[in-house]
Amino acid sequence: MGLFDSVAGAMMNKVMGDKGPLAKLAMELFQQYGGLPGILQALKNGGLTEQVDSWVGTGANQSVNAQQIGAALGSSVLAGLAGKLNMSTDELTGKIAEHLPDVVNQLTPNGAVENNPALIMSRLMGMLK
Repeated sequence: MGLFDSVAGAMMNKVMGDKGPLAKLAMELFQQYGGLPGILQALKNGGLTEQVDSWVGTGANQSVNAQQIGAALGSSVLAGLAGKLNMSTDELTGKIAEHLPDVVNQLTPNGAVENNPALIMSRLMGMLK
């Protein structure tokens, strides 16, 4: 982890309090998969199409579990993210499974996936305050 990452992480934890690690996780996922559309496509390619569609749509969100997230996103990617965040892979996939349905739901208020990184990050930061 570089100096910038360390400073940014420390500032985010100070500003976001206990939600800092969740914000950092979201940013790492966005970077790894090329934004919200990339994350959602990876999950769909991993067999979670119905769940993803429910999060983006206007109905009730279907849940996912840590094992489904692990299978869809791949162990090598998740192990790298977990290492950056000082978590175990199991802890990371559990957090993703717990928070991702609601995060995606809130980032897609009109039932459509925006491909505007600045707007998505603005909404994400607003959710975490």
